[in-house]
Amino acid sequence: MHDHVQVGTVIPAKPPVGKFALDLAVSTPAVLISNGVGITPMIAMAKAVAIQGSDRPVWFLHGARSGKFHALAEEINTLAQQYPALHVHYRYSRPTPEDAGQYQDTGYLDAALIEASVLPQLEQLTGHRTADYFLCGSPPFMDSLRQGLAALGVPPERIYFESFSKPAAKSVATAAIESEGEAIAVTFARSGKTAAWTPAAGTLLELAEANGIEAPYSCRQGICLTCMCRLDSGEVIYDEPPLGEAEPGTVLVCVGKPQVPVTLDL
Repeated sequence: MHDHVQVGTVIPAKPPVGKFALDLAVSTPAVLISNGVGITPMIAMAKAVAIQGSDRPVWFLHGARSGKFHALAEEINTLAQQYPALHVHYRYSRPTPEDAGQYQDTGYLDAALIEASVLPQLEQLTGHRTADYFLCGSPPFMDSLRQGLAALGVPPERIYFESFSKPAAKSVATAAIESEGEAIAVTFARSGKTAAWTPAAGTLLELAEANGIEAPYSCRQGICLTCMCRLDSGEVIYDEPPLGEAEPGTVLVCVGKPQVPVTLDL
């Protein structure tokens, strides 16, 4: 970008897509919980509700190490002043003396905070404890919260999450041990390698990574089309239809799995 983009450069772009979105047509209270850069989509959601002019209750819970690592704090604080139905709570795990007055308490965001703070407020405001929960942050952070929310009786269909981190790829050897049934041969034509795919191996992208094959990717959700690859033979299926549309004769390896032996241009 810095080396090649100049004033007047045309950059191809697509409109926002994805499943991690707040439905503005729904009036159910929303609890937005994030840490680190996971705050980014939460601010967009909170702004959307505020711009709509709704009185829908929204809780904005964010965790950071300290004020130095708290992104966009001023922006959300300004929004909270303009939108009375927005309830903000910050937790710093390692606050500094300079952070005094900028956060509510110390530690890490967890289900105990929701049980002690959010649920009583929710019941007082609405007469019930029903809410939609949106989580975005590091995988351990989200795993802990999902387990905690389940323990509080929150139905899984009311918990939405998105991770900015790359999931760990499983090795083919481990996959073979974990899986039952026959393996499917996947040939990577350009690399000259053939690997045995089993369900435990995950996606075709994860299989490629486990075998030392570099494949382009970005979103890992079938949105951006960065992982699009020519399918030389065979058939690839998707557990869920990808949000991006691959060109004819190609597949999205980040969400694709082989149904029969396949040959990929990788």
